[in-house]
Amino acid sequence: MRNIARFYPLFSSSKGNAAFIGDAGGGILIDCGVSCKRLVTALEQCAIPPEAVRGVFITHEHSDHIKGLSVFTKKYHAPVFAQSDNLDYLCSAGVLPEDADTYAVDGAEVELAGYEIRAFATPHDTRQSCGYSVTTPDGRKITTCTDLGKITPTVRRYLFGSDLVLLESNYDERMLRHGGYPDFLKQRILSAHGHLCNDDAAEILPELIENGTTRIVLGHLSQENNTPNKAETCALTALSHLRRGADYILEVAPVESCGAVVVL
Repeated sequence: MRNIARFYPLFSSSKGNAAFIGDAGGGILIDCGVSCKRLVTALEQCAIPPEAVRGVFITHEHSDHIKGLSVFTKKYHAPVFAQSDNLDYLCSAGVLPEDADTYAVDGAEVELAGYEIRAFATPHDTRQSCGYSVTTPDGRKITTCTDLGKITPTVRRYLFGSDLVLLESNYDERMLRHGGYPDFLKQRILSAHGHLCNDDAAEILPELIENGTTRIVLGHLSQENNTPNKAETCALTALSHLRRGADYILEVAPVESCGAVVVL
């Protein structure tokens, strides 16, 4: 009997990100952007022992994606996968212990614990940045894609055909432009190497559903420049010609999930 694919959006915001794909028998962690203690607590709330993490896949080196990585890898000895430039940084900056098992994901598919994982480039203001497309042991495709300023042809290609997509819906443009952030930070977020706004995220959703996606999770919402209601309303407007709950399932990832799971 094949395992049923499960996606756990453990943490999702501009202050900390982590998601687990798998079950209590094993799976993979994408990003480790909160303390090890909080991460382990969140996993256990989902009945996932931390030892079930067979590998940690890092999207990029910003603190909201690696904050707990050092302690977690020291304590649980999970191998770390990332693009080469990010691995170089994590090792040289002392984020990873010297004896950590590290593997580059540049252009190569990784097979781990029955999962097939492939990284794809995303445009973000960092050394390297990527999303991950994961094929589960039961043949489902889950793609996570946050921290990007625009939807590139590469991003589009990896999103299409996914059963579940975690897609960034970081900010409401009006809230950002009229908010209290300094101008340089506003321009960074608005740039093609910044973050994805609600409108841009919503625009691609009908195409995702037309290409096979049945479950959409909006994530990495800014707590200063967005609200779950604004992100959800924008998405629902773009999908008004389809039936929620019948043609697709839409959720907004909470800042901290407390046991939430999406079953495929």
